[in-house]
Amino acid sequence: MFAMNPSSSAFRAAYAGAGRTFSALILFPAALLAAAFPCAATAAPASRPAFAVATIKRCNQNDPPPASIDVQPDRFKAAGMTLKELVKIAWDLNYGVEDQVVGGPSWVSTTRFDLDAKEDAALAADIAKLPQHQRGVEIRAMLRDLITQRFQLRIHHETRPLPVYELLVARGGPKMLPAGNASENSGDQPSTAEKPRRWIRFAGVGQLEGTRADMDTLVTVLSMQPEVGGRMVLDKTGLKGDYDFALKWTPDLSTNATQAGSTAGPSLFTALQEELGLRLNSAKAPVDRIIIDSVSPPEPN
Repeated sequence: MFAMNPSSSAFRAAYAGAGRTFSALILFPAALLAAAFPCAATAAPASRPAFAVATIKRCNQNDPPPASIDVQPDRFKAAGMTLKELVKIAWDLNYGVEDQVVGGPSWVSTTRFDLDAKEDAALAADIAKLPQHQRGVEIRAMLRDLITQRFQLRIHHETRPLPVYELLVARGGPKMLPAGNASENSGDQPSTAEKPRRWIRFAGVGQLEGTRADMDTLVTVLSMQPEVGGRMVLDKTGLKGDYDFALKWTPDLSTNATQAGSTAGPSLFTALQEELGLRLNSAKAPVDRIIIDSVSPPEPN
């Protein structure tokens, strides 16, 4: 079983100290939107794989469960999640970016739902044979079809210039080690011998450990940090390899994301330069956004 929490503003603040793992090989990587989708969500063709049984219901709005995802071999479950959060998962958006899903009535951002979808045994067996990334692609496609139908969801895409951060190589060059050479660095570096292939782990409050991590994975995780204020982080480093690293900083959970936090340690911006040889540069860039044109609450089932 694999469980992962998506990231709203409040979630990111709480998540800074959580011992969660983000892997480039997980079923639902928090990745940037990488492909174009149809202008309007439509019902699934009869030949497309679909969940055999699915329920979507409002959870207790006064005491909702923590937002979470549970992916099992034949089942996808989401608890305490808004429709906007479900859209981010289904369309493979970065959970930390605030402005990639807009529009619709206010309840799409506030009303929380529990979703439980089960595959039949034959489909589950077929999906299990796929490479892990492709499994995620198939399950996301089924989830898109499910929420499109149950919420009568229609969307379109637009590209708009938005504030972003660019991740660049700092003066002096990168300080990260090529993957597999962590033993040559200080004891603060993570041990690759005991860790899965390619991940970035939250090792504690203001601590990330990367094992065979590429820059796409790093910018995904940086986008989830409160310090970047819900902006997308774009990889402009030009670095194509996999790296091992440890990053430690003093989290800043204030609303002014560009200011340093406590004086007990470096800010995220400073730590990136001093420890990894990277820097964040404020900029504007075209961002593909999903616009909700029409939507209805799901019928109880």
